[in-house]
Amino acid sequence: MLLRLAYEVQHRLPFNISPSTVPDDRLVQLVAGPDALPPGRALDLGCGPGRNSVYLARNGWDVTGVELVGHAVRRARRRASDAQVVVRFLHGDVTRLSELGVGGGYSLVVDAGCYHALPVELRADYVREVTAAAAPGALMVLIAFEQQNTKGWDVSEDEVASAFGGWEITSQAAVPVAEIVRYVDGPAFAKRPLVNGTYQARRYELRRSTTSA
Repeated sequence: MLLRLAYEVQHRLPFNISPSTVPDDRLVQLVAGPDALPPGRALDLGCGPGRNSVYLARNGWDVTGVELVGHAVRRARRRASDAQVVVRFLHGDVTRLSELGVGGGYSLVVDAGCYHALPVELRADYVREVTAAAAPGALMVLIAFEQQNTKGWDVSEDEVASAFGGWEITSQAAVPVAEIVRYVDGPAFAKRPLVNGTYQARRYELRRSTTSA
């Protein structure tokens, strides 16, 4: 699969950016804030080397992370071991979750940059598989680039609203550049597109319908 090969190479390049160990700010609020969610089953899509998965597991969640890039999965497993937490990391395609044996009943779904990295023609498969894995009433936190340097892959609010059948957008807001930069490691020149406005991200919170999709 060409997409998998491209991302494998990208993750290994020493001069590229890679995910940091910092969990998403909003996730921290949801897990440890004044109105914290009760721990349950969490699905981390495009989990990379596990920054959000490990954070959730440390706070009592039963976590499954799915990642296409084998190099990132190996790093995630080492990170979980070092943190002495248990996370089920699966090496596979988020558009084929049922084939991976992900299962269902997830009350929290986290996507910190996976959906926008999918070719447009695969996004309906993603939504179908994610919806099947999510419990009725599940919360999804989705960060997607509404502007990026891959032509035609931008994600608009209208797309999210129309693509996620069986889900309702309950909130959405732009993600500050300074926040996005904290979620990645790498040399300053590699981070420059994040700082100069080439990339612009938006965070969506969606609630799955309590009736069957």
